[in-house]
Amino acid sequence: MTPNFPLDRRTIVFSAIFMFLIILLAGAAGVFILSDKGLRQALVFVNFTVQLEETYPGQLDWDRLYISARDAMFEQLDHYSGFIETDQFEQLDEELSGSYSGIGVSVVRHDRGLLIMSVRENSPAAEVGLLSGDIIIEAEDVLLAGMTSDKSTRLLRGPEGTSVKVAVFRPVLEDTLTVDITRRKVDLLHVPFAGYTPDSIIYIRVLDFEAGTTDDIEAALDSLLTKESIKPRGVILDLKGNPGGLFVEAYHTANLFLEKGRFIVGTDGRSRWKEEKYYSTGRDITAGLPLAVILDGGSASSAEIVSGALKQLDRAVLIGDTTFGKGLVQGFTRFPDGSGVRLTISRYYLEGGVYLNEFDTALNEVGSGLAPDFYYRFNERALFPRLLENSLLLQQFANLHQEEIIAQSENFNLADSWLDRFKAYARENNFIYISPETDLARLLVELSRFESASPETRKAADKILDIARKNDIDKFDEYGGYIKMRLRQTAVERKFGTYRAYADVIVRSRPDIQLAARILKEKR
Repeated sequence: MTPNFPLDRRTIVFSAIFMFLIILLAGAAGVFILSDKGLRQALVFVNFTVQLEETYPGQLDWDRLYISARDAMFEQLDHYSGFIETDQFEQLDEELSGSYSGIGVSVVRHDRGLLIMSVRENSPAAEVGLLSGDIIIEAEDVLLAGMTSDKSTRLLRGPEGTSVKVAVFRPVLEDTLTVDITRRKVDLLHVPFAGYTPDSIIYIRVLDFEAGTTDDIEAALDSLLTKESIKPRGVILDLKGNPGGLFVEAYHTANLFLEKGRFIVGTDGRSRWKEEKYYSTGRDITAGLPLAVILDGGSASSAEIVSGALKQLDRAVLIGDTTFGKGLVQGFTRFPDGSGVRLTISRYYLEGGVYLNEFDTALNEVGSGLAPDFYYRFNERALFPRLLENSLLLQQFANLHQEEIIAQSENFNLADSWLDRFKAYARENNFIYISPETDLARLLVELSRFESASPETRKAADKILDIARKNDIDKFDEYGGYIKMRLRQTAVERKFGTYRAYADVIVRSRPDIQLAARILKEKR
């Protein structure tokens, strides 16, 4: 038997009011959906897909359609945003653990493929001569143009010991080269070397700003600053080719060199909730020692935060070349199925309202890098050293004569006779350098013959060609110091490891480090 509960007047009134509120709220929700353009278009999209399924029942590949629609939306966003598959999140987790299996490059999407922001030292990509500024246009014969960076990089990653064939366009040469690269475990060692230069300057090499970088820098400084036998005269932070990493690591690293209360960096987001300002919170761990930061075109993102903040606060001088120009901050959202998105949520700015990126629309970016206080032209970015590195002859020759090179290095240098020996080795292996000037001179000679020019004109063209060829041969002598340094570096590194290569060769021989040391000594 079902009990009967009499409804009094109050219950009836409250029920009526409750039902009215439900109807009102439902109507308001409907009005909100119809008034919000994004929600309205999403509703239209859902209705459209329902109609497609009714019209083509069981005939459509919905996975393919979904991926195409998703990728098309991300193509309208900036280069740094993208969809992240489940396995790609696993790769990110792997990187945070300290290593990953790949070729060792940091890349962003480019109209032609993947633009290399930086090449990690001692990585497979570095060993075959890839450089920042190169554009990977193919991987395993797959064209990368139009493909998202996340999807493209999956072709570069793979099990250790496997190889990947890549085609690389080098804008400076307007040429394309194809190389096979063997993947291997790339250890994310943040600080491969920290020590003193012969001038009692602390030198710290920083490869990235992934998790733990600040702790490594602080530990290195603590160790070096407490050496009783050496009184430090300054600090060099080498961020050359550093692609960046975590925003928080950049903030904490800059914080190491500042007294309390200095503005380090701010973020200017599309949402007011993404706007933050970050100030220094402690003390300058170096007690105000003169500071220099070495940079180049491969220094980006968090590396630019550190160097830019210290420069704007007159705490450091910048030495090298203009940086990459990435002043944007990405946020990650992970979905329940393990996939997710990486979206540009804000841009950062430095003291004085200095932005590296100005949004020309809500979705696209135009970036400009940090200019150095002291410009330095890095040898390895010139055409001749690039081609020489690509040939792998430096590594092969150093490996053949490893013990002899190490034994005959006097005062941390090689005799000029080694340059003559390497020239002969290069000739034996058919290395012939032909500069763009020589190509133009050849064209001039051919035109003078084709156009039946006067004997005087033809003779002048021949002379120009002879001069250009001689200049090409002289490049070995022009870059003799670089060649000898690289031979020593390769030999020492192969026998004793990266740390000894820095201590015995790089710190003592690299001209940009020597320049930074001289500038810091003058500031004392």
